[in-house]
Amino acid sequence: MKQEGYTYVLEIGGSDLVSIGSSEEHGFLVNHLNALDPQHRRWYVGAHQQSANYWVNVDGSQLANMENAFLPVMEPYGKDFLAYNFSVEKMHWGFQPVRGDEPLLFICEANIRAIQRLVSDDRTYTYGIEVSNPEQIPRGPYFIKQPVDVTFDTSKRNLYNDVSLSCLAGGYPTPTYEWFRENYENDRLVARIINPLNESRYTISGGMLIIHDPRQKKDHATYHCKATNKFGTIISASVQLNFGFILEFVLKRSPEAGDQNWGKAVYCDPPNHFPAVRYSWSRDYFPNFVEEDKRVFVSFDGALYFSALETIDKANYSCSVQSEFSDSGRNGPFFPLMVNPHFINNLNFQITSPKPSLMHLLLEKNPVPSYNWTRKGAALPRTAKLSSYNRVLTIPHVQVEDQGEYICRAYNDRASTQHSLILNIQAEPNFTIPLVDKHVDSQGELVWTCEAFGIPDVNYTWWKNGRQLVMGYLDPEDHDRIRIQDNVLTIMNLNQERDPGMYQCRASNTLKTRYSSAQLRVLAFKPTFKKRPLESETYAAEQGEVVIKCNPEAAPKPRFVWKKDGNVIGSGGHRRILENGNLIIKSISRDDEGLYTCTASNELGMDESRGRLIVLRGPRLIENLNPRIVTTVGRFFDLRCDAETEEMLDIAYTWTHNGMKIRDIDVKNSNNRLRIDGGYLSIINATFTDSGEYECIVKSAVGKISSKSVVVIEGPPGPPGGVQVTIQRSSVTLTWTDGATHGSQINSYTISGRTNWNQTWVNVSHGVFATEIDRYTGKKEAIIENILTPWSVYEFRVAAWNSWGMGPSSAPSPRHSTPPDRPYIAPYNIGGGGGKIGDLTITWSPLKSEEQNGPGIYYKIFWKLKDQEAEFQTLYLKKFGNTGMAVVSIDKDNYYTEYIVKVQAINDIGPGPISHEVTVYSAEDMPHVAPQLVVARSYNSTALNVSWVPIDQTREKIRGKLIGHRIKYWKKNGQEEESVYYLSRSTKPWALIVGLQPDTYYFVKAMAYNSAGEGPESERFLERTFRKAPQKPPSSVHVYGINPSTVKVVWRYVQPSLEEEPLKGYKIRVWEFDQDISTANDTIKPFGGKLEAYVDNLSPGKSYRMRVLAYSNGGDGRMSSPEVKFRMGPLSYYRSASEQSKPFTIIIALACLFNFLLTT
Repeated sequence: MKQEGYTYVLEIGGSDLVSIGSSEEHGFLVNHLNALDPQHRRWYVGAHQQSANYWVNVDGSQLANMENAFLPVMEPYGKDFLAYNFSVEKMHWGFQPVRGDEPLLFICEANIRAIQRLVSDDRTYTYGIEVSNPEQIPRGPYFIKQPVDVTFDTSKRNLYNDVSLSCLAGGYPTPTYEWFRENYENDRLVARIINPLNESRYTISGGMLIIHDPRQKKDHATYHCKATNKFGTIISASVQLNFGFILEFVLKRSPEAGDQNWGKAVYCDPPNHFPAVRYSWSRDYFPNFVEEDKRVFVSFDGALYFSALETIDKANYSCSVQSEFSDSGRNGPFFPLMVNPHFINNLNFQITSPKPSLMHLLLEKNPVPSYNWTRKGAALPRTAKLSSYNRVLTIPHVQVEDQGEYICRAYNDRASTQHSLILNIQAEPNFTIPLVDKHVDSQGELVWTCEAFGIPDVNYTWWKNGRQLVMGYLDPEDHDRIRIQDNVLTIMNLNQERDPGMYQCRASNTLKTRYSSAQLRVLAFKPTFKKRPLESETYAAEQGEVVIKCNPEAAPKPRFVWKKDGNVIGSGGHRRILENGNLIIKSISRDDEGLYTCTASNELGMDESRGRLIVLRGPRLIENLNPRIVTTVGRFFDLRCDAETEEMLDIAYTWTHNGMKIRDIDVKNSNNRLRIDGGYLSIINATFTDSGEYECIVKSAVGKISSKSVVVIEGPPGPPGGVQVTIQRSSVTLTWTDGATHGSQINSYTISGRTNWNQTWVNVSHGVFATEIDRYTGKKEAIIENILTPWSVYEFRVAAWNSWGMGPSSAPSPRHSTPPDRPYIAPYNIGGGGGKIGDLTITWSPLKSEEQNGPGIYYKIFWKLKDQEAEFQTLYLKKFGNTGMAVVSIDKDNYYTEYIVKVQAINDIGPGPISHEVTVYSAEDMPHVAPQLVVARSYNSTALNVSWVPIDQTREKIRGKLIGHRIKYWKKNGQEEESVYYLSRSTKPWALIVGLQPDTYYFVKAMAYNSAGEGPESERFLERTFRKAPQKPPSSVHVYGINPSTVKVVWRYVQPSLEEEPLKGYKIRVWEFDQDISTANDTIKPFGGKLEAYVDNLSPGKSYRMRVLAYSNGGDGRMSSPEVKFRMGPLSYYRSASEQSKPFTIIIALACLFNFLLTT
């Protein structure tokens, strides 16, 4: 504990238990504990409890705002001191009150000057010596490669009969090696050197030990090597030489038997082996391996488990083993597994843990169970993996915090059961603080610390040059100088003759032994500046600060004297000489220029070094930043600063925003929104995040200077915060706190809301004015009347307005519900009609969820005969819920009769308003009359035109609304049952039926139909279709120009066959070049006369396509092919022709015609 009168005065220095003043310091310590203490030990801190829950640090400050850092404590009384402890349940570090008398570790803090005395300098192996070749730096041995455990495969002795162990060490001079075999003699582990001269089976080459014809009885042991040069000796870790083998299976095995639907475990009974093996099972023959599934499982101990035996499991089985370190293996004998009929009536549960990080279980039960792993009091480790249908839990790279109680639960649809095991973690020693080489002054003091983590706890021993240091066996002159306390070695009054050498800290527990090695050099020589002279020229800025380093090599530490221009200067004023010899000059002026000399001396001699200090002017700003810039969001602004400095110096510009440096990556990621060019910074499309303080920093080699500017971005307000809601039936009261005003006062608000029925935000009120209800917090309140609907869950947002517009909305408020009420609106879109005769169908649009106002929505319908009944008939539709249709039965004589209907919505609270009255028709009956005087006339070769006398559309005849007619037709030589129907949705008294065969007789009948169906059929009528249309196209089609808008077309005659109708004429089909043929115009040429026709009304200068076809009563024939393409000549050709004399008119006209044909 802290001594009386102790103080943290800076001039005195010192150390004490750590004081924790903030959550940041707590987080800093926790991060270091996570990194440095995987064993999770307890650590004292400096806080103690003065009164209940009032903790004070040793520096007098209060341990405040740390309630969440305390761990639960069962018995707090008498525990007034504080320690860090790791909670396995919460998986983090925290404070735990303790009594204060427990032997725990502790965390200290010290004055910075005291710490500087503990920090070693930058001495290396070259310190104090001159080395010309960097590969020949004198140093003691150090291991590059440690030996590892080796297993000799005895089954491969015929292929190779040697085994080798190797270690490799560095150092100069090159180390030599010795190997030792460790055996127990009289219950004591003794290491005997291996001498190849005495045993020809051994060969040592470099750091490699080769054993020829290894023998298990003699060579099965642990080994280590020693590496030695003139600076000392180090010992390697001990390794094991093992002999791997697998003996033979017993060749005969008794049959196994089990009951059907019961679990069964068949054990492998493997032969003796080393090291571990992998197991597999074969069925009937090798290698027909047993495949694992939810019912069958091969465990890691080799057993074959069946959750429930089935008859298909009856077979011969064999167990095989395969070595994990080689390809050696053995196959066991096949034996039968018999399955006896049986029914299960109980459970059997097995769980095994062959490895501490690998656990599996099997439940014998039918139906086949499922599996689930948990850890008591904590979640499974993050790295944990489940496999084999969750039977196997694997934890790779297991950590100390993974230990605990693991529970496996097996279950099916009939029962469940569970079993648990405790997982304890052990760890080989691993150095968390290894030894480091030391280069210490003669007569100085050495404190060497090593630390290793291991479970069980680690024991430490210290070794020098391969021999253990034991306090009771030290030389008499070392008894008072050397002190060993667990993992700390202290040597006082270091002796240059006795103490240098190779030291090792050995950490060991029951699992492993490891060494950490380092070299100790004890130095004594006079100061020298050969390697580290003063800088020949040092530059400094006026009014700045400079450090002139004086760092000679010396042992012991030298004394320093500084001179300026030959005159000794002391430490005082604006100059200060540090303990390490460096000279610090502050507030530099031109008078400080000159030649400086540092003299270093100790009892072995002295040396000095000189350097010149040159004072330069630092950078100066010739253009400062504008102290304040005001702009608006989305606009552009720029900042500019400019500086000058000495010609021999370079300057660099650095920009910061709110204290954070603007990096090149920030500029790159700004999408060209931010640009920096030396002392020029510009931002386009400014956002609110761009506001704040900007600093332009100008640096040179001798100083820096800066200029600052505050940028204010004005714009719409920021989002309000802390929106709270109070519901009063149909009104709402909202409270909130304004966000940033962004340079303009807030003048109004927009309230938006949404319900559980509709996730879309809707503005419910604009231009809302709020009242300030708390002038300290600025909280605002607004009441919105008559906007809420009953039985809804509301949440609201608030957006503020200022002169720049509306800002972003706030985060949604907490959700609040409104009470239910009766419906406020009547059903709408009332209609009806349809159905079967005797039905009155009434339809409406059901109320939406947000319109129902309460639970239990249903409807009541009203109906009566129009102009015949005075009172409405009614029907409640409660069992149908939120339906949109109802059908009521009426007298069948009231077919297609007008009814007046209306609908009312009702919920559990009460009825809503009744809708307006709507007239609807009842269901129709089928027509009772057939079309009369049905006549069919041939339309073309594939169509008939059927007509009849129009039907009188009265209620008594049509019995509804006439929709259209249905035409029934069939071939004369066919059966009426093979009829085809054509539906004409038209009330016109004719219809065209198509898709018929040419020159064929058809019977036709007609029927009227309405929504109830079709009426009776008419009398049948027989008619023949025309013969085929012309099957051949016109040929030799030619076009001749007549004038700018007329052409003459000629073609050859088309001769119809006996199967075709006689020709009625020809059609010349012409359409514009860039249009579809559907836009074509036909010019009709009746049959008879010349085979030519004139096509007029064409446009001069346009291009056309043309085809010619013949037609008859059978329809249009095939068109000529290919299509003829032509272009009309310009009008100027014909105008110029009319201006010439008559004798040449024919010639010119022919020339124009020739020109026209050339353009075709």
